[in-house]
This record gives sequence, C-alpha cells and structure tokens, in this order.
Amino acid sequence: MARIRTIKPELPEDETLGSCSRDARLLFILLWTRCDDHGRFRAAPALLRSLFPYDDDVTARMVGEWLDELAESGRVELYEIEAQKYGVIVNWTKHQRIDNAGKP
Repeated sequence: MARIRTIKPELPEDETLGSCSRDARLLFILLWTRCDDHGRFRAAPALLRSLFPYDDDVTARMVGEWLDELAESGRVELYEIEAQKYGVIVNWTKHQRIDNAGKP
C-alpha cells in the first residue's frame, strides 16, 4: 500500500535532532518511509541498511549506531518482541495526519 509522508519545514531547526550526526538525521527521515500508520517500523539494522542502496560504505553496524543516536536523543524508541527489533517514531501523530489508519 502506498503511503505519503510529509516532513515539516521546521525539522532542520530541531536542536535536539540537530545534535545527532548528519547520517543519523538522514536515517530519521528515511525511517518515515518504513513506518506503519502508527509510526512503528522494523528496527533490525541489517534490514534498514537497505535504505541506503547507493552507499556501499554503509554497514548494518553503522545503521545500528545511528539508530542508537536517535534513541538517545529521544526521537525514536527501540524495543523487542519475541527477539524481533522494532522502533517507533516519538510524537508520530504530532507530525503525521493519517486518514483511515490500519491496525498497528
């Protein structure tokens, strides 16, 4: 199912997010394309590595470090269910308006 996500123009002015590395900030934006209607996403670094198809130098380990940066900054929450890694964008509903949201 196609999803349209919007990034608000104020995002670059977010000082908390701005304290993260440039790569972590890019990952944050790209994560929005993987989120369900409730802001949740699979957080396995090897899986998210596919968000960087043209960057041969990006490794799953690097993606994991960027995820940790985002978690430490409070922009995402990471958790596990039955040994599967997941994440959720904090304040998702503040930034996205989802009509007819599916089940989480």
